[in-house]
Amino acid sequence: MLSATSTRPFGSSTLKTTIFLERRFRAHLVSRDRLLFDTAFSPPARKASPFVHLYATLNGSFAIDGKPPTVGQQAYMLAETEFDRVLPGSSKFRSWGNPGVIVELRIPAADVRRPIGMGHGPLELPPAVWEAYRVLEATRSEESLHHLIVRLGEAGVLSKDLTSSVIAEEPERFVRLWTVLRPLYEDLATSASLKQIAIVAKLSLRQLGRDLGDLTRTFGLFGAGFRDAMRVLRLRAAVLMLSAPDGTPSDVARTVGYGSLDAMGRAFRDAQLPAPSIVQDAVRYPVASDAT
Repeated sequence: MLSATSTRPFGSSTLKTTIFLERRFRAHLVSRDRLLFDTAFSPPARKASPFVHLYATLNGSFAIDGKPPTVGQQAYMLAETEFDRVLPGSSKFRSWGNPGVIVELRIPAADVRRPIGMGHGPLELPPAVWEAYRVLEATRSEESLHHLIVRLGEAGVLSKDLTSSVIAEEPERFVRLWTVLRPLYEDLATSASLKQIAIVAKLSLRQLGRDLGDLTRTFGLFGAGFRDAMRVLRLRAAVLMLSAPDGTPSDVARTVGYGSLDAMGRAFRDAQLPAPSIVQDAVRYPVASDAT
């Protein structure tokens, strides 16, 4: 398993994320302090994949398709088209909080043991599962994630053998590459070029391309390769930062690594998203909801 944590303050908001990569599953532990996530503006990965997303809110508010929000711990088994591959006509949701704390597990559909889709309503999870979520929130450790997956298997939510792909010691080529990629994730450096990474990793561009391709395939990273994964990550970070109550589109463009506001606008158009100013008006964090 590979993991890394990033903390990025932005005005009065803060985004803290921990990513865990494994062969059969991927996990994100996210703390969004005064930031709002809305799948209506989620740039989709270009390549569809047979995965499902177990989206658990530990703290904050969650609202589906403009309906009144619900508050506190709740979990949904989201279809690919409701999270990573949002398409016209798909159900949409938004979540926020001060902070909003979310754990998103991306697992193969074949390993899911509950009905898939927001239309089925929130999952009923036993106290032992929620306790495991809270331990993961507190520790952000690989061991705690492993324990959570085991508890979800015991509760009949996921396949009991999902953890069978966990490798105690990763191959040297992955460890070497992750040593270089981890600081990029920690700094939210989604604009780093392959040439820059090759220099730090002391690899030729050809060898780096092979290793990155192997890493992308092995750990099921979204997108059609490393460049596409970075494109999606930067867009998602930009949309999320636009929700901050006290930032401007120009501030967001600088923070997430676009050369200018015009460059960010072009990236939004290419992703078939509205202009950054329109997105900002739609997702601005509801400061009045801080009490939740």
